[in-house]
Amino acid sequence: MADLPPPQLFGRALRILAGLACFVGAFLVIDLPADVGELVGAAALALLGLSFVVGGLLANPGCELTALPNLVLEKKRHFF
Repeated sequence: MADLPPPQLFGRALRILAGLACFVGAFLVIDLPADVGELVGAAALALLGLSFVVGGLLANPGCELTALPNLVLEKKRHFF
């Protein structure tokens, strides 16, 4: 049987790939001239993508949306 990577590595890689997919989706949504709804949607997708990438790189436990606040909060106040 082939050696599999550790589960944490697999999950982190999937988070990073999901984040990159969100970035690509954010840029595909915008076609200039864009209306406000497209810009808000693209910004939300880009923010989600950033959160996925940061969560994957830093191995943030829990939800991906807590990765960005955890960057600026001190350790005892982190969200999980």
